[in-house]
Amino acid sequence: MDLDEYRADAEEHLRGPGPAADARHAGLFTAERVTALEALAATGGPRMRNLARYAAEGHLRLASAAEMARVEEELRAPMPGGLTLLDVDAALAAEPSAGRRRELQAERLRAIGGRLPSGVSGAEVRRTLAAHELGAPTAAELIARAAGLDLTAAAALGAAVLDAGDDAVGRRVGDLDAADLPRLLRAPELAGALPAAGAREALERTCELLGVTAPAVAPTAAGLAGYAETLRLGGLALASAGASARLPVEARRLGDPALAQATAFLLEGLLAEPAWLVRVLDAADPGRVAGPAETLRLLATRAAAARAAALAGGSREELMSRGLGIPWPGELTILDGLAGVAPADAIRGRALAALLRRHLWEASGDRWFADPRSGSFLRELWLEGGDLTPEGIARDLGAGDLGDALRSGEGS
Repeated sequence: MDLDEYRADAEEHLRGPGPAADARHAGLFTAERVTALEALAATGGPRMRNLARYAAEGHLRLASAAEMARVEEELRAPMPGGLTLLDVDAALAAEPSAGRRRELQAERLRAIGGRLPSGVSGAEVRRTLAAHELGAPTAAELIARAAGLDLTAAAALGAAVLDAGDDAVGRRVGDLDAADLPRLLRAPELAGALPAAGAREALERTCELLGVTAPAVAPTAAGLAGYAETLRLGGLALASAGASARLPVEARRLGDPALAQATAFLLEGLLAEPAWLVRVLDAADPGRVAGPAETLRLLATRAAAARAAALAGGSREELMSRGLGIPWPGELTILDGLAGVAPADAIRGRALAALLRRHLWEASGDRWFADPRSGSFLRELWLEGGDLTPEGIARDLGAGDLGDALRSGEGS
């Protein structure tokens, strides 16, 4: 195949991705293209694996496009009270009444059960058939094969993280219900310490200290969760935009998602670091914010671990219940079967973030975020884009393996 032509078409597609763009550029995602790129990826290193993954994921999206459009419609359709399924978490976070939160949750679960199973099941069947046609048992395994990902290793890392933190999550969550979790993560008691307008300023100040230009981000959450989302989105944007313009599209735009996520989770974790809270937020009592932020990071890490562990075939509902320390409704896992290898990306991204945090602490101490050397180190990683892999970076940092820091409880 003509790789230069493929790259040019991919660049055009990526300028405005979405269902319409997928349809216009369907030639990028044919079974023949997936097969050809997989063959090149067998000996072509990270760049060819990035292209092969891109083609495989597009192939699966096109195979289930009609069913996914139906699922999107149902997610955006109003429930009897006027909320959509996409609005419920924000409503739960803003609702002070525990009784009303349980009512909203019950409405959501009924709506999910009545609306989504048919469309989701149809999409899963379409994707599985498309994977079978290319010789893979599941959609996730088709993507993993193209990308050179070890799903067994990702699932084992998720399971190890769960094993290491079961006691900690119980102490932090207590007797809460799943309906209470968005409110817990918003942490409304911190409103005075975390003003709504301050999240953007916190990102800008952090970027200034690191010596990088702050990106524009548009968080949707409020409170502590909003600050975490702002830092996370900022990290994603910095890593994504930091790749050298000289790199071809497969290294500049299509690198392993875990690479950019690692920067996102590294910055998100600053909320739990007292030195950052004092320097950036001028916190008089940093522990007041750091404690809830540690809970947020712990729950996010364990949710990622539970979803990764489920790649080995365990019950998603049971694993999420264990991960979060509360009974987790099965209805809230209904879309997980369409996630492909995203759970593997997330746990690998969090593992790499923990290694990066360890490295930066060892080099610069608890004020690593204010050391110009930290910014230079991160910019060098971003510059190489998709020519790097999380596993390769872990080796370069002298770690036993990618999950070394996360399994020991660092970064969770």
